Amino acid sequence: MFCVIGSLNMDLVVNVERFPRPGESLVGTRFATHTGGKGANQAVALARLGARVRMIGRVGEDPFGVEYRDVLRRASIDDSGVESVAGTSTGVAVIEVDSSGENHIVYVPGANGTVDKACIDSNRPLIVQSEFALLQLEIPIETTEYALRTARDCRCATILDPAPAQKLAPSLIGLVDYLTPNAGEAELLTGIAVTDTAGARAAAEALQQQGAGTVIIKAGSLGSFVLRGGDFDHVPAFSVDAVDTTAAGDAFNAGLAVALGRGDSMTAALRYANAVGALSCRAAGAQSAMPTAAAVQHFITQQQRQ
Repeated sequence: MFCVIGSLNMDLVVNVERFPRPGESLVGTRFATHTGGKGANQAVALARLGARVRMIGRVGEDPFGVEYRDVLRRASIDDSGVESVAGTSTGVAVIEVDSSGENHIVYVPGANGTVDKACIDSNRPLIVQSEFALLQLEIPIETTEYALRTARDCRCATILDPAPAQKLAPSLIGLVDYLTPNAGEAELLTGIAVTDTAGARAAAEALQQQGAGTVIIKAGSLGSFVLRGGDFDHVPAFSVDAVDTTAAGDAFNAGLAVALGRGDSMTAALRYANAVGALSCRAAGAQSAMPTAAAVQHFITQQQRQ
């Protein structure tokens, strides 16, 4: 059993030929809504991989909140840990995309910003029943630290994706069993650029010195690097024709959790996570691009034959 503690957002995407000037009204070319948020992205990815997963977070008492619950239930995700909050909206990202692919984004945390210690306490039974808890940084940072501490008290292993990138206190990092920054996040946290194996090892060692347990750096085309205890390893990336890299990191973390949960070795778990992340890039969107367990296994089998 897995639980995901984090954000649920509704993305409102407007396509335009160009961005409007101040005070100007333009006619858009297309509009769409997509469920997002790094927390819910990871929950959907886990469910697609066949995992039993519970989502812990908050939505508003608005139509978006109702719609999101339907999305979670259709994905076979237990939403009993998702609380509805009166007087605030579900988290929303308003996104303008111009004809060149550039975007402007206005993010309103809404109910995500209200996730507090009381929310974690009320859902403690779900954490107790979980083998792994997956977290990110789209709810208040003090709540994230409290959730990590609660998970440790419950003997539930934690996987933290430190995104969106921000500085973190050693008191928080010291509660993380598996810390999974990408190269940019690792550099922000340590001041060490991750452009090669030497940089990845130095950054991972610096994060362990700050208290992290196992450090896994997601380095895109360079693959993934892991420092566990004193053992450092590199697992190469898979080469795919990327269509959209949105939420590839969320897919990776879900793959990592599933593989560790079934007892894979660390090297095998990273290979599986790399495959899940790579496959999520071959389709547009975030949650809609998450691969199934069968698709991942087929992909890995094909790669082994090459």
